[in-house]
Amino acid sequence: MRGEASCGMMEHIDHLVKSYSRRFKRDRAVSAFQVGSSLSEEDFFDNSDLDFLVVYDKEIRKTFVLEHTKKIEINVMRRSKEQFLRLLEEGNPVDLIALRFGKVLFDDGFLKGLKGESYRPTQRTIERWMHTASFSLSSAANNYSLPACICCYFKDLHHSARDFSRAMILKKKNELVEGNTVVMEHLTSLYPELVEDYRLILDGRRNYQDFEPKYLKTKKIEENEMGRYLLAGENFARKTYEVVLGLVLPKVNDLISELEKRYEIDHYHGFWLSPERKEITVGLILKGEKVEHFVYHLAERRWKR
Repeated sequence: MRGEASCGMMEHIDHLVKSYSRRFKRDRAVSAFQVGSSLSEEDFFDNSDLDFLVVYDKEIRKTFVLEHTKKIEINVMRRSKEQFLRLLEEGNPVDLIALRFGKVLFDDGFLKGLKGESYRPTQRTIERWMHTASFSLSSAANNYSLPACICCYFKDLHHSARDFSRAMILKKKNELVEGNTVVMEHLTSLYPELVEDYRLILDGRRNYQDFEPKYLKTKKIEENEMGRYLLAGENFARKTYEVVLGLVLPKVNDLISELEKRYEIDHYHGFWLSPERKEITVGLILKGEKVEHFVYHLAERRWKR
């Protein structure tokens, strides 16, 4: 199916992995992992990234490096030994997943002692997934009405649904999961009402090239060719905020209906979720092209202005 990784792309990935592995060794890294979707042809899309986590003996000043080739974006997360161990103890998701599911490209012996350690997910693990999932969904929500990057839109929706699912699975079963197939299996047993939404979002990411950027000037998020994917992503947020935070996250369209009674709305302009502040901010363009942002407090169930 178009949108999934071809054999040629996976060969390109293998070549890059070998090349970067040699580079990390030259940089005197003590250990290196290949992590994320590039480990599985099933999970890798033609708009996926190649991710590495690299551990060094000394303190690292720049911990994240973003690079590009003609075909793929490459993300290098760098840690000192001390940082890596601290983040494992804290339950940082990226580091836990690297140790549990990552492919070890090389190791000078540092990791041998860690394999026997019992590094477990913590409350921070859930909090980080809530943060990244909320951020990704907010990014998609703001890309909906004027999708400058269709690929980014579906990528954000997928990452959001995946990380919301991970947070719920960890909350309910205390299990760390990786890969779309495993996520779907847990959703089927825990939250079957979300399975079709996950499939829909995956299908959109596979076939993002079928969509054209169009300016959608609507008052609400509609069940159009773009909107139905965003509404599916919203379903994951609403369920996860209930399961993990014990909060009712209203539908954005319902919030807009409330605001419509008080303001002359021209069109929707995005929304932003903050699990830390327990807020959702709705952006609207009012009559006269005036941009306004309205903050709704989830715990207090009221508008802040």
